[in-house]
Amino acid sequence: MKSEELIIDVSTLSHWLQEKRPVTVLDVRPIEQREEWAIAGSVHADIYDKLKSGDQHVFDDVQLRHDQPVVTVCAAGKTSLIAAELLRQKGYRVYSLKGGMKEWNFAFDTAEVILGKVKIIQVRRSSKGVLSYIIGSDDEALVIDAALDPQVYMDLAKANKWTIKYVTDTHIHADYLSRTRELAQTSNAKHLLINTAGVSYPFTPINDGDRLKVGDAIIEIIYSPGHTAESTSFKLGEDALFTGDTLFTDGVGRPDLKANTDEVITRAKLLYHSIHKLLSLNPDTLVLPAHLASTIPLDGKLIAGSIKDLKNKLQMLTFAEDEFVDYTQSRIPPTPPNYLTIATLNKQGSYEGYNPADLEAGANRCAIA
Repeated sequence: MKSEELIIDVSTLSHWLQEKRPVTVLDVRPIEQREEWAIAGSVHADIYDKLKSGDQHVFDDVQLRHDQPVVTVCAAGKTSLIAAELLRQKGYRVYSLKGGMKEWNFAFDTAEVILGKVKIIQVRRSSKGVLSYIIGSDDEALVIDAALDPQVYMDLAKANKWTIKYVTDTHIHADYLSRTRELAQTSNAKHLLINTAGVSYPFTPINDGDRLKVGDAIIEIIYSPGHTAESTSFKLGEDALFTGDTLFTDGVGRPDLKANTDEVITRAKLLYHSIHKLLSLNPDTLVLPAHLASTIPLDGKLIAGSIKDLKNKLQMLTFAEDEFVDYTQSRIPPTPPNYLTIATLNKQGSYEGYNPADLEAGANRCAIA
């Protein structure tokens, strides 16, 4: 069998998982890489060193199902091809994921919710736990936190007969490259950012309390600093709240990136007050964050929770200010890979000369749970 016949691309595997087709995704990376990030629902075999050394008996003690295909996965698609060939010799129907986890970085699906006359599409990058949104009403749309190629959002807008009127980011991201400026240029949409955003490219400033009209929808700007100095939330009437990295459904944003000890404390206090400003809104308001702390199954299920539910679910939201500040400092995760480079490029509004797959590889680490 030719090596190309053993290969499956990200698009095909994504469709298989979305269609819930029986498949075993076998991760053959070192355990420390898997603990960083992985394909949701995959299984792991700790055989990387044996594969690299040419051990032909590496799968002798590995039990897999023969009645469904196996997809092997490594970091870049090379070691997984060795694994696929060995499994094929044992009679398995097997494929190696082309480009490995670097390419899986761009795998996504969507989920939808309709609130009155407004349709919200949640675009979900599975491996990074990254969420972006298209808010559509009548024939217009707003895109928040574009994290994939602009054509993804253009195609979704076209399918819904929307013209993208506005694009924006909730903050300057540090764990992935924003595609918002590219989308603004591709769609001719107006590029909005909070007036304090420290970027080096032109944008249309918005202010706390401003209101945007998108079709029949009214969206209010809520300045919510803490995770970053420019963090901003967007409120859709009494129905939905797009919280960026301020408030997640499974935690809150970290206040420490690019900050010294004193600045972390100051930002943690800002984050506390921003969160409680959001928590004071209608308790039935749906919170739609920019991240999940873990990988996202390609199951099409909306990631959201009402303010009331999050108050009951997340104990840290009940803490007093000092307790909250202490808690966030004690729970800060490792810094995201390449975060200084990514944040710098996002401020510049261009990543020309860089490969996004290389920069963005690795776990999402923007949440404190």
